[in-house]
Amino acid sequence: MSRAWLLNRRDRFRDKKSRDAGLTLAELSVTMGIASVLMIAIGVVFISTIRGVTTISVKTSTTADARITMEAMTRSLRVAYKPAGQEAAIVSAASAQITFYALLNRTGSTAYTAPNPTLVRYAYDGTCINQTLTPATVAADGTMTWNTGASTTCLARTSTGPTFSYYVSAVTDTALIAGTGLSLTDRQQVRSIGMDISVRSAANQNVTAVPLTDRVSLTNLVADDSNSDS
Repeated sequence: MSRAWLLNRRDRFRDKKSRDAGLTLAELSVTMGIASVLMIAIGVVFISTIRGVTTISVKTSTTADARITMEAMTRSLRVAYKPAGQEAAIVSAASAQITFYALLNRTGSTAYTAPNPTLVRYAYDGTCINQTLTPATVAADGTMTWNTGASTTCLARTSTGPTFSYYVSAVTDTALIAGTGLSLTDRQQVRSIGMDISVRSAANQNVTAVPLTDRVSLTNLVADDSNSDS
């Protein structure tokens, strides 16, 4: 064998051995850098996905709470009623709270008998939109009082209280100025009430609040007006 051929074989063997020796420090650094970028990207996508799922879940829950709260309030206001001997159906009315009498717990029997009026109050305590129901206590002579038996239920936990607007008609948009409270004369004129509520999760304040707006006609009071005009 020629010397040149032997030297060529030796060089090829050395090149192969060098290639099998592993990665250089530079190559290892580049590989680790690329892996770190990929891991960070995957982490960002994962965290964003978790936050998105949490936001959707909280939104769904607060939307349900807002709708239940609005439904409870409108259902009670729709049957607002002026009991005999009382000056008005609405006992107190301000922009942040309302107290009124309502014919709740009606039955579906054929021979309908109106239930005793319940005193209803909606107010915000800084944490909850509360519904307080006080049943009537009927004396032997038929007179009614609402002094005992009150029960309070938190309809929705939120960081913002409801806002009430009061109208002398079910159709006009001219509202009475509520401020800290309507006068007796104004309360006697109210025939529809607008409500704005905004429910935000107390545990997830970073999720946008769910707002709802509605306006309900005080059916019994409107009907009384129609009957008095006939």
